[in-house]
This record gives sequence, structure tokens and C-alpha cells, in this order.
Amino acid sequence: MCGFLAILQERADIDLDCARKSLQTLTHRGPDASGEWREREIFLGHRRLSIIDLATGDQPLQSSDGRYVIVFNGEIYNFLELRAQLAREGAVFQTRSDTEVILEGYRRWGSDIVKRLNGMFAFVIWDRLQASAFAARDRLGIKPLCWAMHKGALLISSTLEPFSVLGTFNQIDLIAVRDLMTFDYIPTPRSILQEVHKLEPGSQFEWHLGSPKPIAERYWIPPLRNDTSIVPDEFELESLLEFAVQRQMISDVPIGAFLSGGIDSSLLVALMARHSSRPVRTFSVAFTEADLDESTIAELVAHRFGTEHTVLHAEELGAEGLLELIGRLDEPFCDAALVPTYALSEMTKRYVKVALSGDGGDEVFGGYPKYLLGENGNHRLPFSSWFDYALRTLPWRPRGVGHIYARTLASADRVRFSWTCYGDFPVFRKDLRQLLRRPYQDISEIENYFEPWERRARRYGESYDTEVLMRADLETYLSENCLVKTDRASMLASLEVRVPYLDNTILDRILPLPASDKIVNKQLKSLLYSIARRLLPKEVWNRPKHGFNVPLDIRLAGAWRTAVETVLDWGESNIDLFDYHYLRRLQKINQSEGGITGEIWNPFVFLAWAMPRALKV
Repeated sequence: MCGFLAILQERADIDLDCARKSLQTLTHRGPDASGEWREREIFLGHRRLSIIDLATGDQPLQSSDGRYVIVFNGEIYNFLELRAQLAREGAVFQTRSDTEVILEGYRRWGSDIVKRLNGMFAFVIWDRLQASAFAARDRLGIKPLCWAMHKGALLISSTLEPFSVLGTFNQIDLIAVRDLMTFDYIPTPRSILQEVHKLEPGSQFEWHLGSPKPIAERYWIPPLRNDTSIVPDEFELESLLEFAVQRQMISDVPIGAFLSGGIDSSLLVALMARHSSRPVRTFSVAFTEADLDESTIAELVAHRFGTEHTVLHAEELGAEGLLELIGRLDEPFCDAALVPTYALSEMTKRYVKVALSGDGGDEVFGGYPKYLLGENGNHRLPFSSWFDYALRTLPWRPRGVGHIYARTLASADRVRFSWTCYGDFPVFRKDLRQLLRRPYQDISEIENYFEPWERRARRYGESYDTEVLMRADLETYLSENCLVKTDRASMLASLEVRVPYLDNTILDRILPLPASDKIVNKQLKSLLYSIARRLLPKEVWNRPKHGFNVPLDIRLAGAWRTAVETVLDWGESNIDLFDYHYLRRLQKINQSEGGITGEIWNPFVFLAWAMPRALKV
């Protein structure tokens, strides 16, 4: 697992010292080694977290014929099979790394190499002969890739950190702020910085020196439902999962697993135990709040499979520590589970360098109760047709009508209301027009607040049924939230996290199945349920779905209160984007009554992230 930077230019607009300084911002992603390759004004830099081929796997790596140079972040799980195939076709390898397999595969198969890769990856290949670049990102965006044009130069990086050093990238994208307030994250291709773009998952691009910008295209999108697909039986599915887990356990360094006590992570541990000669190392978080704590169930799983289990007792991160963590992010990100995920990663890194995680199991197999919203019909209150209009005519937003308002909405609007923190809704705590000051409301295109999600959902259908909700979630909540959270939190701790539920073999077999084969008679994750019943303690599978959550209202009113007050004071003096009277009102309500979460957390995160930086809105 690594971080990389490519600066591709004809003139020396970005000098070598600046390039090296920029690369150092990625040290947390690769603390073990640093490498660079330069020819005239072309610079490729790499920071390495050594996992595979510790002796000869350093980067940048040049092809055996000298024509191509690569920087790569990720792991390729089928690299041994691809290596053997390439060797049969005449390739000669100088290392044992998966990096060289990508490079030699590109020499022979060109851009089709990405369709053969099973793993998590982002990479850039520079063609010295053609003066061109090829870059790609894995199917679901497990690993990140950003790019920008600067005075004719193409800049490519794993994350946004280097752009603060590389050029004048200090202009905030106001629509990205709107998206952050709405979804908790900023969907691709936008980033928080106006001129920097994130490559979409499952995408690749090519660029020639002197071209105005790269030409990107999707090489993979989640498949449509296929009603002729045959549902795998329990034996086939268990074999698929076991194969993915076994293959993702390949490592030249110690490996472990996050164990939450849910079905997904518990099944991974059960399958890992079959293929480990030593007790599996497992790691959990214990919360002081009983309704959030799953550590006792995780310990039951650890005992059943004889793991060497370590529990992190979640201490209340103080205000100063919270501000430091948010300030280290490459862009603001508002899923509060980032905080315990980072703490868990920090603890895990003391014992292993790689951990397996259950991310993706809910999206692939149908594990969220919210997917049932698509089947609940359209039962609206009788006064629905005029209620929205009446609320919008009021000069204020009345408290306490949000629940009633939701019952007046048609099914599509109800999804919009449920899926978002803020939006274009005339009710207290859900109205972007309350949050944003008037000069920024039109610029932020509030009326289009749900467009990034709808654009993806329309690939799968026009109605918001369970089928569409699940498939859209793969490209939105999974790719843009869950995987970003795990990548950023773990890499801040210099820990590699792998996600077996997103192995290509599982995606290819399960994604074409209709949603009705994954959620049967309202039983979530029906396909995994029978395996879980056979392998796992009853306490794991015989209980409601439990998320990895943080009691935000309690933290914002308690341990993090001074951080909120500090950030609001700074924001009011430096960034006139928000209505600070509204935010202080939210904070006051939360202090006295509780119940305020993302409505104040999301603006707080943006401001806390912006505070250490010189940015413009």
C-alpha cells in the first residue's frame, strides 16, 4: 500500500524541490521507503508501505525494455496467475512484485490490462517513447486517484495533499461543499478543490504531453440485474468467499482482521482461521455506550475460532485530538465513524501491517434496512399536495414537522429525504437555505442537491425500488463513503486494509442477481444468512442490524464542545459561507435537548478541515 505523485510537463513550471516536498505529504501512506524517477521535466515519485516483495518491490519501476515507468498503489490478488501467463508469452521478470506484473501486462495487452486485474489499485504508467500517460483505478474505487492541470502540466496523485504544495490550488468548490453537507462526502469527479478532480471508480484515462486534459472512460460499471442468473447454493457461495479470503491473506508481513461482531467480519474470521497456521489476530473497539458496543459479541467469535484478540476501549477523543485528525484529511469527510476507525487502525498497526475488513458485504449482499424503503409503497397523507408549498411560503422553518413532512412525500422524494443530511426541504434542520448564507445559495445550485446520486441511479432504472437503491449504493455510499473512510483512516495509521467481499470473483457472481434473491421475505443478506447460522454464534446472526456508529450528539455537547465553539468562532471571522447564527442555535438546542448530529457536524468538519489552510470561497 502506497502513495504516488506524477508531474508530467514540457517545461519546468514545477521544479524538483517542489515535487519532492509534495511527495513528502504522502509519507503516512508509505512510511517504509521513498523513490523517484526523473527524465527531463517528467517526475514520478512514490512512497512505499512494504507488503509484497520486501526486497525488490521498490518504485517507481521501469519495464524491462526501458520504455515504461510505473507508480502503483494497491494489491493485485491474481498477480501470480497473470505472472505465469506473461512468462509463458515470453516476459522476463526482475522482481517478485505485483507492480511488475501490471507493467509487463501493459506492454503486451495495453489498456486491457485493467480488465484482467483482480485487486485494489490506482496507478500511472508513463510511456517514454510516445510521451503519454495511462492511469486507472479499480472497479469500486478502493484506492484513490486525483488529477489536475497546471500551466499545461498534468499532475496526478493518490490523494489531494500534494496539491497544496504543487500550485495555487486554494479555491473551494462551492458545489462540493453543498455535496458534503448533503451526503457526508464529495462524489466524484469533484473534489473540495475547484480545479482538482477525482477519477471515477472503474475508470481509466490517457493523456499525451501537450494535450489540454486527459480523456477518461469507464472500463467497468456494476452490471444490471440478470433474471437468468442462478442463485448460488450454500456450498458454492462459501467456496467463493473462502477462495477470496485465502487469496487476500497472501502477504510477506503479519496480517489480521477487524472484528466488529457483525455477520460480515465474523464470517471473514471464520474463513481466515481455516487457512492460518497460527491463531488469527483480530481487533475490535469497545464503546462505553451499551447500545453501540458489540465487543462482547466479537469476543464470542474470537473465542469460537481461537483468535488472538485485542480490544480497544474507545476513550473519548478530546477536542484537540479531534481537530488534529480532521486537519490531517486530504479533504473534509463527514462520516463520524472515521474517528473510531482511525483509532482501531492505530491500535491494529502496533501488531500487524495488513488487516481484512468486512466492508462491502452489506452493499453486495443487501444488508441495510434502508433498502426496504424501496418496497414500502407510496402511502401519503391526504394533505400532501399543498403541505410543501405552505411550508415554503413561511418566513421561518418550524421545528418538529420533519416527520410529518416525510409522510407527505412521494416515494422518490422520500428516498431523497432519507438519504441526505441537508437538501432542498422547507423544514428545520434539513434546509440548505438555512445553512448557507444567501450570496452562496444560487452558486451552490441547491435545487440540484440530489443530482450526483440520481445520475448514478438512473443507470439502473427510473423508479427508486430496492433494485435501484442497492445498485446505486455501490457507486455512491460504498465507493464514496465506506471505502474512503477505511482508506483514509487506515492510511493515516500506515495500515493496509483489504476487503474480500469486493473480490472480482464475488462481484461477478453476486451482482447480476436480482435484489429479490438477496433480500428474501425482508430477510437482509439472505444468501449469507444460512452460512452464518451454521458457522457463527447465534448472538451474531440472531439480532437486528448494528452499525459502527458514534453518539454524535453526546460528543458534540460534551467532549467535543470546545472544538465546536473554537471552529465556529474561527469560521465566523474567516469564512462567510454559513449562517453562524443558525449553527449556534443548533448547538444550543443540542446542549439542552440532544438529538442534533450531522446538521452541525458536517459544517463543523468542513470548517475544522479548512482552519489550518489558506483557502478561498
